[in-house]
Amino acid sequence: MGPARQALRAATRESHDRLDKAEVLQPLVRPDITQAQYVRALAVLHGFNAPVERGLGEAGGGGAARLALLREDLRMLGADPDALPEMAGLPSLDSAPARLAARYVLDGSAHGGRAMLPGITRALGHDARRGARFLASDGLDMMGAWKALMVRLEEELADPAALATACATAAGLFAALERWTAEQWMTEPGG
Repeated sequence: MGPARQALRAATRESHDRLDKAEVLQPLVRPDITQAQYVRALAVLHGFNAPVERGLGEAGGGGAARLALLREDLRMLGADPDALPEMAGLPSLDSAPARLAARYVLDGSAHGGRAMLPGITRALGHDARRGARFLASDGLDMMGAWKALMVRLEEELADPAALATACATAAGLFAALERWTAEQWMTEPGG
């Protein structure tokens, strides 16, 4: 693991650990997850992913293929992604290091999604073709994209100022997601 990736991991470690325990996302790793909990968790993830992907797209960062899968899953599960709330107050993605950090956060989450997929399939019957395409990153070469991103991180974040910007952005995105999951848990019935 190169120094840029190490620095990004260190900058986000504490938030990442807290997000692993976020009440609204916890059902994704439990064998007794219900359909309603699954849809709610996907809706919350959409509320974060959509504005980040939109910000990347507006800045020329591209790569919104997983967001399209998430929106398809939500529709298939009976939720209208256009009617779901989205978070505001994200860190600025106005620089190349910030956009790399955002891609690191979003693409890194794809690995967690793939790890959750077998449990979701067992509990609810959703898989890479129906209802869990987002978690599966269906049809996408996320491993290849991740490897390419790791190379870019080390090359493009070699400058200490660029690395500092990327670390601040990644930490800010994780903190924003923490706030969002807490807010959404408080607005959820029983939260």
